[in-house]
Amino acid sequence: MEFTLIVSLAIFCLVYALILIRNINGVKVPIWLAMGSGALLFLIFGIISPIKAFSSVNFEVIMFLLGMFLLVSGLESSGALNYITNRILSKAKTPNQVLFVVIFVMGILSAFLINDTIALVATPIVIGLVRKMKLRPAPLLISLAFGVTIGSVMTPIGNPQNLLVSLHSGIKFPMFTFLRYLTLPTILSLVATFFVIKFFYRKEFEKILIPSTSDEIFIERKSAITSGILVVFTILGFFVLGIIKMFVELELNYSHIALIGGVAMLVFGIKRDKIIRGLNWQILVFFVAMFVFVSGLQSGGVIDVFHNLLPLKPTPGDKFSSFDIIGTSLTLSQFISNVPFVAVYLPIMHNYGFSGSDSLSWIVLASASTIAGNLTIFGAASNIIILQVAEKNKVFAFSSKEFFKIGSIVTAVNVGILVFFLVLI
Repeated sequence: MEFTLIVSLAIFCLVYALILIRNINGVKVPIWLAMGSGALLFLIFGIISPIKAFSSVNFEVIMFLLGMFLLVSGLESSGALNYITNRILSKAKTPNQVLFVVIFVMGILSAFLINDTIALVATPIVIGLVRKMKLRPAPLLISLAFGVTIGSVMTPIGNPQNLLVSLHSGIKFPMFTFLRYLTLPTILSLVATFFVIKFFYRKEFEKILIPSTSDEIFIERKSAITSGILVVFTILGFFVLGIIKMFVELELNYSHIALIGGVAMLVFGIKRDKIIRGLNWQILVFFVAMFVFVSGLQSGGVIDVFHNLLPLKPTPGDKFSSFDIIGTSLTLSQFISNVPFVAVYLPIMHNYGFSGSDSLSWIVLASASTIAGNLTIFGAASNIIILQVAEKNKVFAFSSKEFFKIGSIVTAVNVGILVFFLVLI
């Protein structure tokens, strides 16, 4: 057992070193490859079996991501997404307005089109914008990272960890429960983050040139209309499902709705080949590898080591146990990212006695684990996606040091807002 723990810790350190460095003697190591290597090493050393590795993958999350990626790829391939973004940015005439769009508008979009897909699509658009503005990429790309993370807090379809909580916590009516608890805190957190970043990068924003965004965007009208209708119907489907479940028990969940929408995009979409080519399969591979990697950490005893170091054990029915959940979420999400953290912590909370009636505690878990993604680049998969897309565009997005420097402030402010609305009132 001691040997297994040592090997597991070594694999953990290796993977995170590869992610942190990402460039060895001029050879770039893709993030999905680093995570995949860790998963493979757990299999090679026999710490987990192939059967356990397969069963550790949460296919509901993968289905959800695949469906949403297909929908967003349909919007993107038709030119509709670029057109919409360009139209929004064309209204921004000052640095403050540009920053507001990147944080607030992209954040709200993330609540309904999932933060990972918005990060995937918006990063190259923001990179194009900073090139025109002759601005260092870091301020706006970090702003994008914070915006999509915070905005995604608001709904159970905003990010994969919220989806996991909505599927496996037993909360009744998750869409309406999330919106009831988290709409106001999310909006205030986006506004607060805008002012923090505006102050932090005030000298850089004072000197920037606001470019014209009136460039003509090619849009395939018929394809754009079809894609837009399917996206709208899918989002409406999430709400309708929530209403139906108030009266009827169904096995259908958000993953199924997203996958149905994605398949419909392939069936009715006009440019099917472009839609498939537009999918970022590397992100899906990253998520599959991440689930296997975390299963290896769990089997190797690493998760237990991390958890035992935290003297935080929440109790059902105790409102102030929310502080324990927040502390654990903020800490462990930095080591294993927020999606796998929630996948691991859900059964732990069930073991503590939490049930579907403890809706506040589950909302705290979802929101705190999401906000944790703003502390370090490892805290959220969407941060990794932005880095990866930037690297593809031959752009250095931001360093882990710079991200942490401002992320620690943003996280503290967001947690303060969260605590005030969910615990103190």
